[in-house]
Amino acid sequence: RKAVTNIYKTKDNRFFHLHGSLNPNPSLEAIGFPTDNIKIQHIEASFDPFMKRIAEKDAETWDHLLGDEYKQAATICLTTEEYANSPQGQVNGEQGLYRVRRQNSGHAACWWEPTKDTSIERPLAGLKIVDLTRVIAGPAIARGLAELGASIMRVTAPHLPDFSGLHPDLNWGKWNCSLDLRHEDDREKLRRLIQEADVVVNGYRPDALTKYGFGPVEVFSLIKDRKRGIIYVRENCFGWDGPLSHRSGWQPISDAHSGISMGFGRAMGLDEPVTPVFPNSDYCTVLMVLLTGIVGTCAVLEALVAQAEKGGSYLIDTSLNYYNQWLAQSVGEYPKPVWNHVWKRTGHEVFRHYHSMNHTIPRFIDKMKRDGTLLNPRFFEMRESAALGGLVFRTPKPVLQFPLGTVKLGYNIGTRGNGVDEPRWPTDLGTEIVGKARE
Repeated sequence: RKAVTNIYKTKDNRFFHLHGSLNPNPSLEAIGFPTDNIKIQHIEASFDPFMKRIAEKDAETWDHLLGDEYKQAATICLTTEEYANSPQGQVNGEQGLYRVRRQNSGHAACWWEPTKDTSIERPLAGLKIVDLTRVIAGPAIARGLAELGASIMRVTAPHLPDFSGLHPDLNWGKWNCSLDLRHEDDREKLRRLIQEADVVVNGYRPDALTKYGFGPVEVFSLIKDRKRGIIYVRENCFGWDGPLSHRSGWQPISDAHSGISMGFGRAMGLDEPVTPVFPNSDYCTVLMVLLTGIVGTCAVLEALVAQAEKGGSYLIDTSLNYYNQWLAQSVGEYPKPVWNHVWKRTGHEVFRHYHSMNHTIPRFIDKMKRDGTLLNPRFFEMRESAALGGLVFRTPKPVLQFPLGTVKLGYNIGTRGNGVDEPRWPTDLGTEIVGKARE
């Protein structure tokens, strides 16, 4: 099942990235495989059946089957040049790292309601954010705002899988409630949360929340009669315009589609794509995934200033592809002497197209431990979560440092698991747990 998320060669000698997402069953069904095969006991042995099956058809055939018919995260692996010249790349090329658009509304210019804690040190204190996200990129956007003092209510679904191993990193500063939007009672609870909120962050597949009444158009309509507008942030993989804008995807899919994976493979002397560990577009949306998160955080800050000056509501578009095309076109590759020096210093290891992050991340962690630079103790701090009974975590310190007496980065409340809090805004935004734990 892990081997679903991988890159395999097609009949026409191209490469195709399958992805199991948080449930590999639909992708397995699409390619004609059972949901499990107990005869295969080792991950290495699982590659061969996939290599043989994907080699039976051309890349375009697999792309249509997986991406369009089965609506799974999947893509043909492109070079950066192929991506830039593709219909999707040309449309995305008109965008920067993010897009902020003011909506037609009569909401007056204003800030959010301040609290006793709103100050230079905690500039976003009092800002209420509904976090409708999963995994990395979306949660990273809200976490970046929480670090500046915002109050976050993350909404998860009890019937959907989540990557709980990321909670020690991405759930700081967030309450966490569970709502099943298939039921009207829970949809009404979410409406009430949004009606009091200043920002909504949506990290689900494009249009997934629209059918429940929580897409941007529906949310703008929901708050149309109140005094202040709202900021709606949406994050996806391929970009918000163009022929692939409707598709779902994750960081490795964006890496493969935008040419980043091919660049990594060629840097190791191969003519094949290899999914890179760094940079991570999820995290820069906040590192690529996290880096998309950082981008989204900055976009919200820009929209808050615009809202204070001009009023109105705002729609923010962020995308893993927006970040990756910026990385490829504006930043570019390391000079070869720099790359060769770092590669040699860290063991000169060569990864292959069938080495997913399940294979590469443990090896990168070992390299970081041996090198000692990134895991230097001075880059970390001890952080306690009262919501988890005082459990202490060793976490990275904030990267950005402000002068004394100005912004003080940190979180109002501790990290936690899903469904701990009730779906409502507490009167005291410093409340550690909202109501009783949900059953």
